[in-house]
Amino acid sequence: MQENTIMKAQAQQLTLIVVVLGLLMFLLSYLVDTSLLFKYWWLGFVYQWIVPIGLSIHAISAARRKLNGFISFKSAFGTSVIGLILGTTIVVFFNALMYNVIDTDFKAEMEDKTIEFTVQLMERMGGADEQIEDSIALLEKKDQFGWRAQFMGLTFVSVFYLLISLIVAAAMKKNNPEF
Repeated sequence: MQENTIMKAQAQQLTLIVVVLGLLMFLLSYLVDTSLLFKYWWLGFVYQWIVPIGLSIHAISAARRKLNGFISFKSAFGTSVIGLILGTTIVVFFNALMYNVIDTDFKAEMEDKTIEFTVQLMERMGGADEQIEDSIALLEKKDQFGWRAQFMGLTFVSVFYLLISLIVAAAMKKNNPEF
């Protein structure tokens, strides 16, 4: 198989995995417990920061195996960056639709949970009442789950995924000595 074809196939598979995991995380919060990601904050951290690294390594490894143990930096990078960013974009668009069009009550509930979590965290850290009140006022002004906030978050995480893809691709590339 041609390297470009394999890269695209692995990127599509990675995109699908990212979308399925993203929708699963959303559905757990939506259907099971809206405070899930606040109670178990580490779950969101693992999902958004650690899992993508493992998925990137897995996708590049699979492509490299199909290419007889060799993969160019370009193909390794393309596999990872396309899969991670495209999959995340789909998930963010879905989330933004849910929050802002389909179920705005859920959006309001999540905003309330964010404020609750922030107050609890600041109280545990010994925050002054005035600081807590200022933080609440700031959170109430912001459209935390609005379209703009969703896509600003996507931009931030895309930069992270771009860096991860660069690092993993550089570490995993293996040029074929025959070329």
